[in-house]
Formats: sequence, C-alpha cells, structure tokens
Amino acid sequence: LLKLFMNISIISASHRKNSQSNRVALIIEKLLKKQFKDIKTFNFDLFKINLPMWSEDGLKENKKFILSDLSGKLLKSDGFIFVVPEYGGMATPISKNFFLHCNKGELSHKPALVVSISSGNGGSYPISELRSSSYKNRHILWIPENIIIRNVEHFDPGNHGNLIPEWLDKRIDYVLNLLIEYSKCLRPVSKLINRKDFGNGM
Repeated sequence: LLKLFMNISIISASHRKNSQSNRVALIIEKLLKKQFKDIKTFNFDLFKINLPMWSEDGLKENKKFILSDLSGKLLKSDGFIFVVPEYGGMATPISKNFFLHCNKGELSHKPALVVSISSGNGGSYPISELRSSSYKNRHILWIPENIIIRNVEHFDPGNHGNLIPEWLDKRIDYVLNLLIEYSKCLRPVSKLINRKDFGNGM
C-alpha cells in the first residue's frame, strides 16, 4: 500500500463547551485513522481556542494567530474537515471568524469537507453558506460531497439510535476516502500558487 504521510486538520466550530460538534469531530478523527494508517490529524475545538473577534484594526491579534501553533499546523495540513452546527439556519459566527483570521494561505488551494450537524432535521444551511462565502480570499477548495448529521445526539457509528440511518456510516467512509484522494492529487498545486500577486479573489 502507498504510504500517504498526510496531515488532516479537523475543526469543530461550536460555541458550546463539550459540544456535539467536538464529539462528532473526535469520532470522525477515529474513523479517519482507522481507515488510513499513515495520516496524522490535528484536532481543533474553536470553543477552547477562543479566537478573538477579527477586525481590520486588530492587527496585533491577527499577528498572534499567524504566529500561533494553530496557524502553523493549518499550513502543514493537506486537507480539512469542518464540523459546523446549524445555529438559527446559519453557519456559526465562530466558523466565519476563523476564516477571517486565516489570511496567510493556511487553507489555500487545499480540499475541505463540511460536516454539518443539527439536533433536529436541519443542517443544510451551513453547507450552502460556507460554500458561497468562505472561499473567495481564502481559496479553500470545498469538495463536492458533504455530510449532514441530523438528530446528532443519536449519532454513534455502529450503534446509532433510531433516528440515524444505518447507511450514514458507509457514506462517511466514502466521503473521507474522497477527501484523502483530493488531498493527494492537489498536493502538487501548492508549487503553482502565487499569493504575492494573487492573494485575493476577484
């Protein structure tokens, strides 16, 4: 088997302590490591990291982020998984704030997967919102597939509650495999990137 030696960052974007988002992120990390033995993961709970609110005047705060361990590990990452809960039919403010801080090319031209979660039957809106508004200046590449976990409190791979379809486990394995393949194929693209002249989108 081809040894991948890839880095994948998993970002939990909830405002809550001990959130379902972080629980799901840890489960996905476990599934990823089980499926791919040569992958290293970085797991970030944005609630614990507590990034300051981004502003144009907050240059000192943003410089701290750029020099932080988080930024360094994101730069080393070959792909990303974002676990984002739906708050009031929207992506969380903490997720949007995260993207604003990532202006050193941490996410640029790298594939990412959205895992949207909901305690009820929602979960679709964070996906459409992140796809439409997070890519322009950050150049993140959302893969075409996504995962929505509804009734998330019942989510437990291999032992789901009645409100979770059993086929979800196969879909998660399938989409994780796609993310890794995208990550492998896009690695050479980093050599072509010119952030000095084309750091932002049009």
